[in-house]
Amino acid sequence: MDGTLLDHTSYSWDGASRALEELRRRRIPLIFCTSKTRTEVKALRRAIGNIHPFVVENGGSLVIPAGYFPSIGPSTGKAKHYTLMLGRPYDELVRELRAIARQTGVEVRGFHQMSADEVARATGLTVKEARMAQQRETGEPFIFRNATPAKIRAFRRQARERGYSVQKGGRFWHFAGDHDKGLALGALIGFYRVAWAAPIRTIALGDSGNDLLMLQLVDRPVLMPKPDGSFAKEVTSHMPDILRAKKPGSRGWGLAVLQALRANGTGVSEAVKKTRHTNS
Repeated sequence: MDGTLLDHTSYSWDGASRALEELRRRRIPLIFCTSKTRTEVKALRRAIGNIHPFVVENGGSLVIPAGYFPSIGPSTGKAKHYTLMLGRPYDELVRELRAIARQTGVEVRGFHQMSADEVARATGLTVKEARMAQQRETGEPFIFRNATPAKIRAFRRQARERGYSVQKGGRFWHFAGDHDKGLALGALIGFYRVAWAAPIRTIALGDSGNDLLMLQLVDRPVLMPKPDGSFAKEVTSHMPDILRAKKPGSRGWGLAVLQALRANGTGVSEAVKKTRHTNS
């Protein structure tokens, strides 16, 4: 979400207000798909007024409001959300991150080692928001410290061999199980197809390497520029012809969404997906 729907430093979505209102008017679901935590996304959903399912921690969990899909749980009861956990437990991830770092001789520093103040300084979040960002369940943001490109490649290779993924986000690297945003969104699109029994056109916007599989999944992928105007090489190397937004942050996101809606016309159901990450 950071750098896409949310501006990179202020975390404002003001520039996307017109697009957000148009999505609401057309009753098009806006799916938050991000490296942020469940706690962070719940707060953002309340602030923006979003009522739809959401994906957190780079696909580690898919969270669906109770009663949203008739086929998933009863519409009554105490549960407010149903969660499809696709990731590994957090304690396991921290243990394995440390083990792989030792094995490859790479120094890393994860969120579990950082104070809330340190996370706040690194992200531009408030200390309260930083504490929410540290409430991890299925993924660990981290940084490499003084690691050469060769060492980083060795670390990523060893992680893959042990069944884990290492993805590069906007500010941090992310260590997780063998899941991704594309896997979670694929499951969610399936739920929509069953529930709606109608053609669905999907749109996704992202700006980082950890958005690649999500962007490859949808009908209309849009790559957002970084604050300096550059685009993620991890995406462009695999999708050289991908649509590219003209501006970073919420304004660029809003313009790209409105352009997509005009291109698609009216009367067609769409699952509109947006990404970014904590860390995002």
